[in-house]
Amino acid sequence: MDGSSSEGKSKRPGPLWLIVGVVAAVGGFGIMQIAGAKGEAKQEAVAPPDTTPLVEAYSIQPAPRTYRVHAPGRLQPRDELQLVGEVAGKVVSINENLTPGGRIDQGAIVVRIDDGDYAADLQRARAQLATAQARLSQASSERDRQNRLSEIGAAPEKAAEAAVATFEDAQAAVKQAEAQVRIAERAVGKTVIRAPFDAIVTSENLALGTYVAPGQSLATLISADVGEVQAGLPADEIAAVRAAMANSDEGKLSVTAEPNTSSLSRVTLNGYVDDFSPLIDAASRTATLIAVFPDAFSEANEGVVFAGDYVDVLIEGYSENPVWSVPEGSVRQDSFVWVITDRQDLHKAHVDVIDQSGDMILVHSDELDGSQRVMTTVLSEEVEGMRVSVEGDRS
Repeated sequence: MDGSSSEGKSKRPGPLWLIVGVVAAVGGFGIMQIAGAKGEAKQEAVAPPDTTPLVEAYSIQPAPRTYRVHAPGRLQPRDELQLVGEVAGKVVSINENLTPGGRIDQGAIVVRIDDGDYAADLQRARAQLATAQARLSQASSERDRQNRLSEIGAAPEKAAEAAVATFEDAQAAVKQAEAQVRIAERAVGKTVIRAPFDAIVTSENLALGTYVAPGQSLATLISADVGEVQAGLPADEIAAVRAAMANSDEGKLSVTAEPNTSSLSRVTLNGYVDDFSPLIDAASRTATLIAVFPDAFSEANEGVVFAGDYVDVLIEGYSENPVWSVPEGSVRQDSFVWVITDRQDLHKAHVDVIDQSGDMILVHSDELDGSQRVMTTVLSEEVEGMRVSVEGDRS
């Protein structure tokens, strides 16, 4: 009895083993929970994210059809003249303003050449003319006398004919003497050289006492007021300028010349479109527009406006086709924009940039109608048909 009781007690688990069993059960349950949680987290991490790029868009706006046409050019004097001597002689007088930068009024004497020999030639020519005129008068009287004698038979007919021939020779001699007088007068006049227009001296090459020869360059003069710019424009811009001229109420199209980064001057000039050259530039295939600036080289602009300086000519143009305004950042390579379609994907629309106003670009395009939106965000990769999400449209 006692033996069996002792053996039963030794087979029954003690309290320590019960505790260990409980801990193991709890630990196993916890491990199962942790493993389940990690599995769920792993499943959530595997789910692919939304990679559709979020972009900003702008609804294109119609712009006025009148816009600015830009053309680079160089400001030149309207008139430029090489002052040359027409007769030989010694310089006896020079205008005090004949120095680089000096201003000389139209008609003022610039240079005077010694006219002594030419004045003597003129006196001799006049004396010869007087002699020829006297002989003509005498020949005229003798012709008339011989004609009367011939009519009454008092003198042979040949004598009358000889008198007529002598008269005609005397007439020719007078004409020749008159021509010599005119030549001598012109030679004397050429000893005085005058400014042909209100001029600015750009260079001079003479001094008092200098002997000058015909054709020798003495100085270079440019117009002291009017300047002009010849600028090349492509065919579409020429058409826009001509359309603007046709729509102008004033008859003349206003134009401005503004300094650019290459300009020495910082003065903006106002002028008008004068004409188009009938020739095109063979290299650039552009037509030449001539813009005139009446006061470019006036005294008020002395020292701040320079002949030969680079300028940007701004001319009013008028478009026969619709003009659209889009943000600067939406135009790619100055040739296209990305239109966001109703399906939220990208479509390339080609544009012609015609002007810029602040951060807005004016364009022509046959592919725009005013109802589209263009993408302004620049993406690292942009391809036709790429799907995008417009900011504000994403839920």
